[in-house]
Amino acid sequence: MIPDEHMNFDSRGWLKCGCVSRTLGVFGSRSLRDERVEITILEKMRSGGFHRIVTCQEPQGVSEVAQRVAKKYGYPLELHFLNMQYLRGAFEQRSREIVAVCDEFLVIHDGASKGTANELKLVEKSGKPCQYEIMENTPFERSVGFNIMDDWDKKGGAGDFDFRELTE
Repeated sequence: MIPDEHMNFDSRGWLKCGCVSRTLGVFGSRSLRDERVEITILEKMRSGGFHRIVTCQEPQGVSEVAQRVAKKYGYPLELHFLNMQYLRGAFEQRSREIVAVCDEFLVIHDGASKGTANELKLVEKSGKPCQYEIMENTPFERSVGFNIMDDWDKKGGAGDFDFRELTE
């Protein structure tokens, strides 16, 4: 994916507007970490005018992808860590903190994860806007795994393409 000028965080514009931040809280399943997650986060950031990503630090999967998006595209990132003072309640406490500080949420779920389901319930109880996406697990870590339905070598596909067009 080639980034365009609208994907990167416009820090100069943010400074000119008085540094007012719209924050997107990102929750999701540990099993989801391919480009579909990155694309979904970028689409949400772009369409919602968000200035900061807030997520959990420890889990892999969606939270890890959110951290990579922030780094890759220059978005400010706020991480919340487990506070073991709360023992078994540390996970819920961390999620409550994130819900408290965010304006809106993106929850990306594999449809099975109990932790993500619990986070979705917290967000819904807050009454704050939330986009909920269910994604199937994919065996690919670095590929979006989209199914290619058409044969590229049939009429209208690569078989009819004049490769000289690329160099002219």
